[in-house]
Amino acid sequence: MLTVIDAELQQRAWIADIDADHPTIANIALYSYISSAPEGNVDLSAYANVNAWLHRVEALPGFLPFQKTQAGLAA
Repeated sequence: MLTVIDAELQQRAWIADIDADHPTIANIALYSYISSAPEGNVDLSAYANVNAWLHRVEALPGFLPFQKTQAGLAA
């Protein structure tokens, strides 16, 4: 799944960005899962486009980060 998302983000800035250059609810929904993936032992380092997208989401006005835990790859 991350390989497909990474490939799609090579061509666009946002997930499910069909005609607009702004995030959709799909970005908010997927952010929670993808940003927490390292806590489930999923290494995101091979996905440059996904990491750039995570940073774009985190730069949105009003963004509040999730609390990180010392689990998985962060343990």
